[in-house]
Amino acid sequence: MAFPANLMLHILSRLPVKSLVRFASVRKAWDALIRDSHFISQHLRLNISKTGCLVKYRSQITRKHVISLLLLDGYVLSDLEIPSVMDSNHLKFVGSCNGLLCLAHDTFANLGSPIILWNPAMAEFRVLPDSLIGSANIHNARVSGVALGFGYHPLIDDYKLVRIVSLSRSKTPCIRAEVYSLKTNYWLEIDTFYFDIYEPSCTAVNGFLYWIAYGRVESELILSFDMRNEAFGQLQLPDLNVFGSPMCKKLAASKESLYLMAYTFSGRQKEFYVWQMVEQNAEVLWKMECTIGPLLGVERPLGCSLYGEIYIESSRGELVLYDPTTQETKNVPTRGLRFSLEVHFYVESLVSTNG
Repeated sequence: MAFPANLMLHILSRLPVKSLVRFASVRKAWDALIRDSHFISQHLRLNISKTGCLVKYRSQITRKHVISLLLLDGYVLSDLEIPSVMDSNHLKFVGSCNGLLCLAHDTFANLGSPIILWNPAMAEFRVLPDSLIGSANIHNARVSGVALGFGYHPLIDDYKLVRIVSLSRSKTPCIRAEVYSLKTNYWLEIDTFYFDIYEPSCTAVNGFLYWIAYGRVESELILSFDMRNEAFGQLQLPDLNVFGSPMCKKLAASKESLYLMAYTFSGRQKEFYVWQMVEQNAEVLWKMECTIGPLLGVERPLGCSLYGEIYIESSRGELVLYDPTTQETKNVPTRGLRFSLEVHFYVESLVSTNG
């Protein structure tokens, strides 16, 4: 007795990715199904609630970078096998979006080092084509920094990677930027203005990418990039002068909202201040969400969970989950070199690296 087609699709769209890949290997019709764009979107939509967390850190033993998959309750499920084309000693985790990870080299000395898009659940990856801004066309300028950002814009149904290269020539700084589209599989150099990104990690929210940067007059700002229009913009930070001392800053995302976390770098006890960006009458405002601490034995905030908790790195390189409601902390069984921990949302998907 054959199942009705609608019932079969209903069942298959709820199965884990690895099960679907295994079934597709023995039945051509199912192989075509898991590559169908409508089925891929349906499967992602039905499984987005299973979003977990990836933690990247440097092993205290091997000094290599490790990417571990965590469940929402903080249980360590497994370490991912990083594609061999990437150097685990020098690995930058650019971003994670709808099951696709973007990895790059963690130094900017070689502009030609590989960048990949990787779907761990599908066990496939793509090495991106050579970018437009390379060692051969920067005219003997010195590369002083490279920042990357990766995200997805639902209105254009495309994944994009932005690369920002800071150059110095005769003590005159300049910025060049380019964007890669998964849909077209090519790079395009784009217009920009001068800024200096000092927090190279990027946060993606609702089709926009965000970095913390300095403007021309040494004023701090949030640099934004609209992936649909491929245009840069800038946002003001909340007023941090009221704290009376320099503050470190970290952007984070949760449930399609952008958050700013600020904290003092020194001291045995640390306090973290968390703001949410809100739009009101076409104006961007910052709403104070909570104050965390003072806490002992913590180093810095890493990000927000989907349920309001804050990921924190301890002073011993351990991952800690803090609940602002109960003010309780929970240690997650992950430990790396100090200042090496990162957290990224992750959901298994059928999204292909081939566009």
